[in-house]
Amino acid sequence: MNWKTRLRRLVSPFISASVVMLLLLSVGYPTMLLEAKTQRQDEVRLQVDQLARYFEQSVLHIVAALIEMESLPRNCSAYVQRKFHYHHAGLSQVTEFSLFAPDGQLVCSSWQTSIERYRVPRYPAMTRIHVRAPVMDSLLNQVGLHIGRVARDGYENTAFLPMQALRDSMASLAFHYQFMGFIDAQSGVPLALNGRYSLPVNLTKPLFPLTTPQQLEARGDNLQSQYWYARPFVSLPQLVLMIGVDTQTLYQGIYLPGWQWWLLALVLQLLLTLLFIFLRQKATDPKRQLLVAMRQRQFFNVYQPIVDARDGSLMGVEVLMRWQHPVAGLINPAEFIPMTESTGVIVPLTVLQMEQAEQELEPLLALYPKLYLSLNVSAQHLNSSAFISHLLHHKRHLPGLHVEITESEIMEHNNPVILATLQQLRQQKIAIAIDDFGTGYSSLGYLQTLPVNTLKVDRSFVATIGTGSVNAPVLEAIIQLSQSLDIDIIAEGVETHQQAEWLLRHGVWRHQGWLYARAERVDALLRQQWPPMNRPVVMSMTGRNKKAH
Repeated sequence: MNWKTRLRRLVSPFISASVVMLLLLSVGYPTMLLEAKTQRQDEVRLQVDQLARYFEQSVLHIVAALIEMESLPRNCSAYVQRKFHYHHAGLSQVTEFSLFAPDGQLVCSSWQTSIERYRVPRYPAMTRIHVRAPVMDSLLNQVGLHIGRVARDGYENTAFLPMQALRDSMASLAFHYQFMGFIDAQSGVPLALNGRYSLPVNLTKPLFPLTTPQQLEARGDNLQSQYWYARPFVSLPQLVLMIGVDTQTLYQGIYLPGWQWWLLALVLQLLLTLLFIFLRQKATDPKRQLLVAMRQRQFFNVYQPIVDARDGSLMGVEVLMRWQHPVAGLINPAEFIPMTESTGVIVPLTVLQMEQAEQELEPLLALYPKLYLSLNVSAQHLNSSAFISHLLHHKRHLPGLHVEITESEIMEHNNPVILATLQQLRQQKIAIAIDDFGTGYSSLGYLQTLPVNTLKVDRSFVATIGTGSVNAPVLEAIIQLSQSLDIDIIAEGVETHQQAEWLLRHGVWRHQGWLYARAERVDALLRQQWPPMNRPVVMSMTGRNKKAH
């Protein structure tokens, strides 16, 4: 092919790229600025969320210490003070632990010999774990806040955090801000503050009281345009971590000078030309590839067992999809699942998955009549009335049909249609599980409003067992949350006996992972016996775990 022919083949892509560039120049530049502003805002939120998560981890350790203190005598003996000092060694941010009687009178503190007795106020609406601020400590007369936990007998153990320590944590933030502080969620009064506090004006409704994360950009009471981000703490909803950034500082450098803009346009022109060349050479359409693969039955099901770890019996299976391409071989689900979602093929593909499962599981259900099938769904499925009809149809032949939806899907697509669909499924005896629970850093309040039967703990938390990771206490908190809400819990990614035994000791006996079986075709499951005969079953902890499930 000579150079003239190649040049002619470049003319059409170049013209197409030029047309697109004209559109980008007319409407794309404002969009680019908006995206750049959003990115700067995301950077602010990311740093604030990181600081908030660090504080949340500290609060979890503090609350754990306060819970241990509830078993101490209600006096100020040397033994009680030694226990207070012991917890000081592990919690450097706490300068004093105290014990208060039900009437608010101080009973004991870490530094009992150098204080005068005083009392703290009690409020009728006070929660089990609460914050009281501002308060003074009894030794150094520092201003700070109390994190308190009221026991069943009315006594209250508290931990004192100095305001200066909170200010030091905020000062470590790399981003330049107008102010940052710990704010009272009800009144909006700053409790610990760096910078000059300001609030937006001319709002349609007051910013406080605040219960969910909020961000806004407006003119503040200091007459400057600012961006605000406020994030309530999950463990301490009485507190809000809030930041205010001057917009002139926040958006500095995102407006391109003239020559830089034209250089960028030239680069985009080149990239668009290459893109159109690529698209022209591309032989097939992704959606067409998927539909052909469905017609040729290239997709097949695999099933991963969900096991009762107490005796090794088979409780259910999670059905997963695999793609055996005739040329590319076995394609990873991480590659083709996003393709099916973006092309809209995910819904008919899942219907095909259910049809195959109904046929394949018939002999397995004959051996295990109580076996249930867990099916992964997304917001696209729950918004499709046709898919819901197929789901209810297959429920007749698969009575143990469960659905799993990830935590991020629920929070991202939280709307009345999805909520109504979940209620409908619950009424039809279809159990609902939250998959990858704990990875969204979202509010846990939705668990009380959604018809959720089961939480599936993400494998990243199970992997922290026995490692000393800072995320390890989160797993215990999730287990305690599920037990308090009377929600079943399944541990995913169980790969070692150490993990299985730890989970059993903490009342989690529904396991899924490579320790028991990999995801395989149904004929492989039929060849196995449950409990397995070819390897030892994890030792039952029934004697130590009396909780009924």
